[in-house]
Amino acid sequence: MKEINAMGHACPRPVIMTKKAIVEENLEEVLVKVDNEIATENLSKMAEQLGFSAEVNKISNAEYEVVMNKKEGVCSIMEIQPETDEFIVVFSSNELGGGEESFSKTLLNGFVYALTEQDRVPKYVVCYNKGVEITTINEKTVEDLKVLEQKGTEILSCGLCLENYGLKEKLKIGTATNMYRICELQLKYKTVKPC
Repeated sequence: MKEINAMGHACPRPVIMTKKAIVEENLEEVLVKVDNEIATENLSKMAEQLGFSAEVNKISNAEYEVVMNKKEGVCSIMEIQPETDEFIVVFSSNELGGGEESFSKTLLNGFVYALTEQDRVPKYVVCYNKGVEITTINEKTVEDLKVLEQKGTEILSCGLCLENYGLKEKLKIGTATNMYRICELQLKYKTVKPC
């Protein structure tokens, strides 16, 4: 049984680490160590999606083990064909959700990182309004967007927005575009808009 130590890793890293190991090593049994209950819930949901059973063992308030076993009759993860529909992801804010500011920014960082770990990546990432901060001054998201770009995603930021926020000279990933192009892309492709 493969053991994955995800202690100290915040969501979504434990799920990403586990799924990557299952897919790359074609695993049928996995034991994942985490330090919070939310991670156990997310791992259990992922297990169900992948055709695994999940048993959660609470060792202490800061230590849990999730044992995952592949169910009989489930095809290999590698045999599951992804959907072929192309999509774009649009960011209009530097935060995810409307909660406490620093936490909302942390959630946005996690979402952009999680995009890099998906089996399917967006055709475009489009940023406008305060969303242009993720292509300019947010070093974490800039690095993750570079990973997406290497996988074929085109990164676009609204030029007017960059100028409005004084970020035109700070664009670190992708190119500037205009609102006509942004509108055109949202009408043409399935659009995922997390914020």
